[in-house]
Amino acid sequence: AAPSLYICLAAQQCPLRGNFLNKQRGVGSTTRLSYKVSTEQDIRRVNFNVPELIRIACEAVGRKECLSMVKIAEGSFNKIFRMTFDNSKSIIARIPSSRMFGSGASNIISSEVAVMSLASKMDVNTPRVIAWSKGCDDPVGSPYILMEDVEGVTLDNEWLEPETRGDPVVKLLQQVASGMQKMSNSQFSQIGSPYFLQDLPDSSNLLPPPTDFETASGVRIGPIADFLWWRPYHDEPHLDRGPWNTVEDFVMAAVRIERRALERHREDPSSLAYTRSSIKDFDEIEDLLSQVEAFAPHIQRVIEEEESPLLPKRMMEICLMHPDIRTQNIMVPALTPDNSLRRLSNPVFIDWQGTCTLPLAFQWYLPPLVEYKPRLFHQDDGRPVFTINSLKDLEWPEGIDELHPQHQALFRSEHEIATRNVLWNRWFYSQIEFTSVMTLTMQDPLRMLTQGILRACADGPTPLRMTLQRIELAWDMEFGRRLGPCPFSVPEPDLMDNRAARFTAARSKLVKRLKCSVDGLIEPENYEASMEELKCARAEWDEESCG
Repeated sequence: AAPSLYICLAAQQCPLRGNFLNKQRGVGSTTRLSYKVSTEQDIRRVNFNVPELIRIACEAVGRKECLSMVKIAEGSFNKIFRMTFDNSKSIIARIPSSRMFGSGASNIISSEVAVMSLASKMDVNTPRVIAWSKGCDDPVGSPYILMEDVEGVTLDNEWLEPETRGDPVVKLLQQVASGMQKMSNSQFSQIGSPYFLQDLPDSSNLLPPPTDFETASGVRIGPIADFLWWRPYHDEPHLDRGPWNTVEDFVMAAVRIERRALERHREDPSSLAYTRSSIKDFDEIEDLLSQVEAFAPHIQRVIEEEESPLLPKRMMEICLMHPDIRTQNIMVPALTPDNSLRRLSNPVFIDWQGTCTLPLAFQWYLPPLVEYKPRLFHQDDGRPVFTINSLKDLEWPEGIDELHPQHQALFRSEHEIATRNVLWNRWFYSQIEFTSVMTLTMQDPLRMLTQGILRACADGPTPLRMTLQRIELAWDMEFGRRLGPCPFSVPEPDLMDNRAARFTAARSKLVKRLKCSVDGLIEPENYEASMEELKCARAEWDEESCG
């Protein structure tokens, strides 16, 4: 019998793109906030000297006049403008929301510029930097980056469209994988973030000898430029943000920063209004941080195993990796009648902000670009029609040939999209150097460890607890026979105390209902309807059942 199904076309959480809205509305935000509008806008507000930025941009590109400066994107961390000149050429201006980065705005801009230069030296396509400034004391009054305006569109515009199928997609996946491979082959001397020598912040840490790649590229490793290390309540300048010589130092620095955040939240409990924590969570967070302290020296112990190391040495080499390879951060030429077969063969990686140098085990990840998010489900039990099983071909549901041709087309389209994940897995499992990365049970929770630590106050104890439980299980499975039991033990929480899990589930439903991002950003065309939905949702919201 033909399978019964329903189609779930989830709201796409896409970044702002293009300037079609700006043409109608002038320079203004292309999304609107759904809550605490004045407060959120104040946090994101950036004061800078527009005429001075235009003057610098004209000098940088050798033109007399800038004809337009249009805001094309705005998120929590940056404002993006397209500047068009009197020769019809354009560049991109990126202004960070400095208040979101606290005292780290200069470091984050300086490091991103160095990272983009390194990516080019690795033969990874990235926009060319034209001019930049890291300081708030120059004539513009804000850090900025002026960069090449890459012709084309971000891949999220077309990733699910019928035209984006077949061999061109296979070629694109190979190019993205090749880019990740090149990044993972880079070698650095310390954990932190890259800077050009002249921009290296003052550091009390004695610099070790640079690697050959650092010397050839004119960079050294300085304080980590990841936003999590500089976000509100982590923003005190004196805190230890590296660079570090060992994984233990790196992890322990994160613990100390989050402990300081706990102290500040205790001093001002009203600050918890912007978090998912409450005062009663603090004892558990303190206990979890103590568990991390017990684990940190043993990470290094495993890394430094010289004889038959349990973790491959390749896993512990310090390298660089783009932190967020998703469709929104890949640019390709716009589709034309002449380029359908070749336009995906040379993708450009954009948005390198927050890139760090870490051991491969701490930053390898499955790119969101190739994650499969089901859109077709069985009507009887809600199961996805297609389920990814590593390297195996996807099984077709029974009775597909009996469906209406329009439904058959939906199935075949979904099959092609899901197959991208299978193709990715096959390619990576064929590379010996990456097989250990993809099969090591501890790798993914190691990657999530410092995020769980540095977001413990913001997100509550549940994510960190779950990460430590995964590490504990992986340790016992993979290392217990040789190294003994895991050096820490995370008790199961009271089954009745699942407030964070209930909140996460309720928030997910609310985001879909309002058609907004997790940050509460709404596309203009949905704003009025979403605000009406918000009124109903607010009336229905129950603090106890929703966590």
